Amino acid sequence: RPMMKRRFSQALKQLKRKLVVGIAGPSSHQRQAVVSLALLALTEVALLALTFCTNFLSAYIHNTAEVFRGFRLRSLANAQGIVAFERMTGLFFEQPLQRWHDSRFAGWSFWNTYYAGVHPVVTVIFLVFLLMRMFAWKLTRVNWKRLNEGSGSPEYSPVPAEFESSYYSPPAAAAAAPVYGTFADLTPAQQYRFLRAVWVLGAWIAFLGFLFIPVMPPRLLPVCDFFNAAGANVGACLTTEFSFIDTIGAHGSLLWDWNDESVKTLNNPYAAFPSQHTIFAAWCAISWIHVFGPAAPSLPVRSVRYWLRALLRWGIVVYPMVTVYCIVITANHYISDALGGLVVLAFSYAAVHFYYVFKARRLATHKELSAALPY
Repeated sequence: RPMMKRRFSQALKQLKRKLVVGIAGPSSHQRQAVVSLALLALTEVALLALTFCTNFLSAYIHNTAEVFRGFRLRSLANAQGIVAFERMTGLFFEQPLQRWHDSRFAGWSFWNTYYAGVHPVVTVIFLVFLLMRMFAWKLTRVNWKRLNEGSGSPEYSPVPAEFESSYYSPPAAAAAAPVYGTFADLTPAQQYRFLRAVWVLGAWIAFLGFLFIPVMPPRLLPVCDFFNAAGANVGACLTTEFSFIDTIGAHGSLLWDWNDESVKTLNNPYAAFPSQHTIFAAWCAISWIHVFGPAAPSLPVRSVRYWLRALLRWGIVVYPMVTVYCIVITANHYISDALGGLVVLAFSYAAVHFYYVFKARRLATHKELSAALPY
């Protein structure tokens, strides 16, 4: 399997090389470097855009591959299972929390707009920032400068090849026993790929949840008169058992409404478990904390600068907390949806981390074996 994987990786690299040379020409190193960077940008943007469309893709699959009535009944059964679980564990407080917020604060235009718009906007900002940070690092590397000046070889790189593809401590530690480093030991390009992989994996796991575990959100449980673009009833009409308010349907938002034809066509009304809002918001917080590093351990703990930097780093955790509060009080998600989102993100992070550690250990073993050979 490792041999097959290596051959597949080499075949992809050769295919990319042929494509770059075919577009830029075999004699222009500068043009090849620009084309390579442009292809990287296009593939990354395409991957991120496709991942963002998982909700729409799940809606398309459900609306074309199965009868909507069966989809609706499965989502209702799953919602009732979640409600029963939350009642058994004491987590079913979504209804009283919504009533309490409505009587004390309301402000539904703000919260509905937050639900509709902040979720995609903040995530896009973080992704674009990480992507631009990677490209800025690539453009300031020595080999790019040499190419830009018209000298040097495109194969020249100031960063060792193993550092480009591994998750381990800096080369200075290579002489000692293998030490597997932290996120801070990665280059900006590696950091982008690490965090992007966590986000993409989490989003696609949520997509599988939307396909195979459709869940009717709280707002639709008591609704009797809401229909999708095909004219099918979307709600459960359980008016005696539940009293949730569909806040967007009742008060609207500044961006869109459930009755908009585009929303009815593109939105999957049962894409609730796990909560993608929670996954994306928590991912943004993790990315911020990782990229902006430790809270200045060199500064004295009693200094104002130490606590300001700590606040700058850790204050981002308020964002996922506010997001979870928003999705619950607007009756778009259950508490279990948010908990499921956190579990999915934790699994995605662990999977990517251990993949990087596995690659580093395999590389260290390969280096030890190579050093032990007499030739």
